[in-house]
Amino acid sequence: MLLGILLHAALSFAPIPWTVQDSQQSEAYYVLFACIHGFRMPLFFMLSGFFTAMLWRKRGIACLIQHRFKRIFLPLVFGCLTIVPAMWAVGYIASRPSPGSPESSMLFTAVVAGNADLVRTELQNSETDVNSLDGNSGSSPLCAAVFLGSPEITELLIDAQADVNLPNRDLATPLHIAVFMGRAQEAAMLLTAGAETDVRDGSGMTARELLTIDFGTTNFIASSLGVSVDETALLAGRKEIAELLNETEYLGSEASAGQALNLEGLKGLLFQLPVFMHLWFLWFLCWLVAAFLLYAPLAKALHIEKLPRWLVCSPVSLLGLIPLTMLPQAFMATESFGPDSSIGLLPIPSVLIYYAIFFFFGAVYWDMDDTSGQLGRWWYISLPVALLVIFPIALDLVSGTFEIIPTIKDESTKALLGSFLQAAFAWLMTFGSIGLSSRLLSRESRTLRYISDSSYWLYLIHLPLVILAQWCLRDLPIPAFLKFASITIVVSAFMLLAYQYGVRYTAIGRLLNGPRTRPSLLS
Repeated sequence: MLLGILLHAALSFAPIPWTVQDSQQSEAYYVLFACIHGFRMPLFFMLSGFFTAMLWRKRGIACLIQHRFKRIFLPLVFGCLTIVPAMWAVGYIASRPSPGSPESSMLFTAVVAGNADLVRTELQNSETDVNSLDGNSGSSPLCAAVFLGSPEITELLIDAQADVNLPNRDLATPLHIAVFMGRAQEAAMLLTAGAETDVRDGSGMTARELLTIDFGTTNFIASSLGVSVDETALLAGRKEIAELLNETEYLGSEASAGQALNLEGLKGLLFQLPVFMHLWFLWFLCWLVAAFLLYAPLAKALHIEKLPRWLVCSPVSLLGLIPLTMLPQAFMATESFGPDSSIGLLPIPSVLIYYAIFFFFGAVYWDMDDTSGQLGRWWYISLPVALLVIFPIALDLVSGTFEIIPTIKDESTKALLGSFLQAAFAWLMTFGSIGLSSRLLSRESRTLRYISDSSYWLYLIHLPLVILAQWCLRDLPIPAFLKFASITIVVSAFMLLAYQYGVRYTAIGRLLNGPRTRPSLLS
């Protein structure tokens, strides 16, 4: 949970899509994000399965259901009514200029205003940088012109040597935006000027794949940025663009266009609409606990607890776990490290199956009664191998961050190797973290118990506060590390104070962690 706070605090400083894009960015923060993301939630779900099995074996199914209802389902419901709306509000605030943000350039201001004459004047100024990204929006003038639907200004910018493949901060190129918004005229200009069609944006999609994004999603995103979208015009524009791209299988006719968009719209509504935000893990746990209710009688019937301990608690288990984990990993994006995100109304099947493997391994591991700590005893080997060997190679393979391995041209070979390395990293870090913790944290500690108790609350409420802090510091001309450290420390300190004086001994604290007794002043 605490690593999740660190991970989200780092995102604004990494050159990847995020709600807030800091003015001081570095690849180092992307490396930090990828490293944590690659094992944090797999480890969490493995531990969740372990303690789910413990509750079942010690207290029975009825107590398990009651406990998980109070600790997981109710916090999810309350979080959706309070924390998620706060996320939307903070997201809106973060889209505005931050305190002390730089003024937009005259060229960008003219493009947004739709003033073609002023754009011509600014382009004649030798000091005008036609490819400069706006400090507030993270968009280039060309991206803004295409988004707003200004063919005349788009043509002026292209004639002025604007880079037609320059992405904005969200990694969307002008062609991505043209397809998304159904700007057929602008798309034709961009393609004539050499726009690349197979570049992927921050969500891993090419311009061709954006043809089938549903109207509801398009209208929601566009309207949140102040632009209304007409469905008929959108469909007609995308149909023209599909013909330009020779993608008639997407939008061969108005009828098939509507069917394709309706299907994609339904999928987007069910799997992609951000219903749960960072509380998705609680929703996944609800599904996995429901699946556990089917597993429990099967485990009893098959006497899972009598499996040979070495089969589960030794490195031999990796021979089965890594290939098994590679299967759902293969259905995820190949351009990003670690498992895909799934924050929609329904879990994405491949992501749910991925975490289910860790969850049910944890359940089986409980039955092995590994009091000697066999599972993680090789932590001093698994952790260095995972962090210093597997992780750099795997990250370089999917993103080219370190440029230490040669390019693999065969996509199937690259995807297979990427899935193997990412699965191996997740499991070695999981086993190694358990072993290291057993070595260093086996004794009772009031401090660690307090941190453990507070971490659930901290993680639930941290994200709106982190994003707000990132927005406040976004444009300050100070080193990224100072801003990153300030966000992490100040937000965490504030949340700990809130936990101590407003949560720990209240109904909220009892809901999250069970009852806690306030220490007596005389003790």
